[in-house]
Formats: sequence, structure tokens, C-alpha cells
Amino acid sequence: MSQGDVVTREPCGRVPVEEARQYAREVALNRRWVVLVLIVFTVAGCGTRSAWPGVEKVVSEVDAQRTYDAVVELASPAYAGRRTGTPGESQAAAWIASQFKQIGLRESPAFKEYLSTYKTPLYIVNSFTGIKASGTRGESFLGDRGMAMPYAGSGSVEADAVLAGFGVQMTGYDEYAGLDVVGKVVVLLRYSAPTRSVPESQTYLAAKVGSAGAHGAAGVLILDVPSAPNPFDMHGQFVSALPDAPVSALVSLAGARSLFWAAGLSFDDLVAQAWAGQIVSRDLNLKVSLGITASWTPDATAFNVAGLLPGKDDTRPIMVCAHFDHLGTDRSGVMYPGADDDASGVAVMLEVARSIVSLGATPPVSIWFVAFSGEEEGLLGSTAFVKADPELAQSLSAVLDLDMMRSTSGLGAAVDPSSQAIMTAVSAAIQEGASLAIIPWTGGSDHETFSRLGVPSCMFAGHGREASWYHSPTDTAEDFPAAVLGTAARDVLRVVWRLMGSL
Repeated sequence: MSQGDVVTREPCGRVPVEEARQYAREVALNRRWVVLVLIVFTVAGCGTRSAWPGVEKVVSEVDAQRTYDAVVELASPAYAGRRTGTPGESQAAAWIASQFKQIGLRESPAFKEYLSTYKTPLYIVNSFTGIKASGTRGESFLGDRGMAMPYAGSGSVEADAVLAGFGVQMTGYDEYAGLDVVGKVVVLLRYSAPTRSVPESQTYLAAKVGSAGAHGAAGVLILDVPSAPNPFDMHGQFVSALPDAPVSALVSLAGARSLFWAAGLSFDDLVAQAWAGQIVSRDLNLKVSLGITASWTPDATAFNVAGLLPGKDDTRPIMVCAHFDHLGTDRSGVMYPGADDDASGVAVMLEVARSIVSLGATPPVSIWFVAFSGEEEGLLGSTAFVKADPELAQSLSAVLDLDMMRSTSGLGAAVDPSSQAIMTAVSAAIQEGASLAIIPWTGGSDHETFSRLGVPSCMFAGHGREASWYHSPTDTAEDFPAAVLGTAARDVLRVVWRLMGSL
């Protein structure tokens, strides 16, 4: 009997006995069903899929050895340095996809699978003639003290050389001012003067080459400096995303001294002046020649890998990401393993995902886990990801980018100044004991792609370019402390927990 039914009464108002008994039985039965339903819903509400545990539970799930094993895998010779556009990159992408499946992440609804391909321009240097210089004092051939850089053009050049300092252009400090560089070889110093606040966007090698090209340079030489914390490795990688770059090369410290000797100048004296903030731009009275032959592939195939952990709210997802590409193998057969840069970031990302999924609980918001390629060539993978699904990119409430986890004192968190929620989450994690330090905002990795869109972003990194193993064949897994990776994963998890609680 439903609540809408009515008992028909006799004229005296009395209900027949048998009908009354039947009514009572049905009411009692309905009550038992109500109680049973309430019990079922109560039990379901207490189940693991709805209860979101405290952060101590999830950090206890982190396995440092398992994280280290992932670094060993990605840095192994099987992937040949994971250079974008090579078989090693595609094989590494497939391995990461297999880990996403094993963890239990869902395939991307946008791409219908973990792996998503994108087309990108890639540039391979086939030969480099070396650098010859003729000046007032004599001739110099740099030989293996110079190399074609990742952003080199293709062809040959022989032209007068001009020094444009660090190549910085700022109000009141323009190192190109008064220089005629059109059709010439522009000589630039690495880094920038520490006494001046120069935007990092002007200190990248690609930025220096691009700026010189925009000024009309026919060639570019970027010289190492005595104070460089990480000297140029003269093996190098040979991939580029700058097809219209002028013919360009990197020059070691010994090569730079030889170059300036030919010009009758002291390289160390000029660098000391530039390092102190003085403008040292000038004609060098030097004729320089170099040649590069290269092949250009405008639509090489590359890969991103994406997996999703659905949450109760899928309108404001968080992204945890890392790039899996590195520098590959050079022309002499030397492999760049990239254990720290950035197999370590991918390994920590995988451990963060695995630890959360192992709880069996539904997070408050959805979490994307994404491994990008093409980072070393200029954030190609993350840019392609945004183009493929701009709606998803704009919906992100936060992006946490993991790039180089090796550290003895904990990770630095470079938080976009406008990302108050991330800043609060990082600060709270530090108060809970996380080995994190808030460091000045910096770009240079895939978080920058999302920051440009206005998405709150942060990069976690154990160090900068000063590490001796940075972009070096010595960046191996052999002496990588597993405990460091475990600490990094736990600290990132603390930030994720705090962040989800604030959204």
C-alpha cells in the first residue's frame, strides 16, 4: 500500500478487522524496507570509494625503491636518451602508457587512449666544419672546441664578427645599441650579468640565437664563460625547433680564448667587465667562418602520454606533469641518459599516481597525469597538448610540473605569483614537514605553457642548470639516491592534498 491509498470506511467509521490487519502488515513491511534501504546507503557512504583519507595515509603508500626503478628503466640504453622524434622516445612513451594502465588510470576521453601523437618540426645536424677565425693577431681554428648547437641553421657563413655582450636588451641596458650586425657573425656570452635583473627569457640559448637572427645576423657564436657553473659539453645534442635560425655554434671556454686571441683581445678581461654589468659590445676586427649541413623534418611524429583519475568534481581538475624526453645520442655515439632530467620527474609522477590510486578512494577533484615530450626543444609537447584540447587546458585549476628531482636538501617550488591557492598549499605542506622551499618564479619547463594561459602553475625542481650533471652524459641513475625520490613523491603528495582541500 502506498502513501496515496485510502482505507474505505463503513458508515459508522469502523474499519473491517481483516482489512485493518492487512493494512498493519503492509505498513510494517514498508518500514522494514525503509530501514533496509537506509542501512545500505549508510554502508555505501562509509565505503572506501567515498571516504577521502588523510594525507598521512597516502604518503605511507610511497615506495622509494619502486620510484628509483622507474628512473633506472627510463635512463637505460634501451631508450637511447629519449630524444624527441626518435624510436627511443616512442618506446619510452609506450612504457609510460603501460604504467598508467597498470596503475589504473583511465585513458584520456579526448584522445581515446593513453598515447597521443602530435606532429612537430625537428632539425638534425649531420656535419659541422668547425670554426675558423682570422684577426689582427693571426688565425685560429677551434676544431672540437666548438660545436653546432641545437638551434643551428643550415649552410655556411664567412663574415665579420661583432661582440654583443650577453645579447640583452632592456631599458637603459641594450647590448645591441649602436651595433651593425646585419650579415655578420654575432658573438655572444653565455648567461647574463648577475648584477642586473635580466628576464630568464633572454638568457636561454634559443632566445639569444632568435634575437640575433631578428637583428639580421648571418651567424651566431655563443661562448662559455669562466664563471659558468656548468661548462658546455662539446658532444651535444642536435635537435631544433628553429628552422630559420642563423648558422650557429657553441664555443667552449678554451675555444673562446683562442677566438679572442686571434682578435688581439683578452677574453677573460672582457668577460670580467661584462659580468660586472658593463656593456662590452664592439666590432672584433675578426673574420669568422663556419659551416653546418643539416636535415629538416617539418612534421616528425612525437608523443605525449596522458592518464586520468576521475574525481567527484571534474570541472576543476588538477594536472601533475613531467617531461620524459631528453637529449638522445650524439654523432659520436655518446648517450645522454637524462636520469635526473627528467626521468626522475616522470618516476615521481608515476609514484604519486600509484599512491593515490592504491587508496581506492575517489578524490574531491579529477587529477590528470601527463608525460610530455619535446620539452628540450621548446615545450613542444605541452604546446601540442593545449592545441589538441584547449577546453581541458583552460579548465585546469592547477598545474604541478616535476622537473629534475635530484636534491640533497629538498625541492624548490617555483610558484606563479598569481597562483595563491598553490602558494598556500605549498606553505601548508612546508609547515607539515615537507622538505620544500619556495623559490622565485621561473619558466623553462612545461608549466610555462599553462601559465601563459592564466592557469595557476608551479614547477618543483631539485636544482637549476648549475648541477655538474645537467645536460651531460654523467646524468645517470647509478648514484641517484632512491631516498631522495621517495621524499620528493611524499612532498608533492602533501601539496596535492592541501590543494584539493582548498578548491
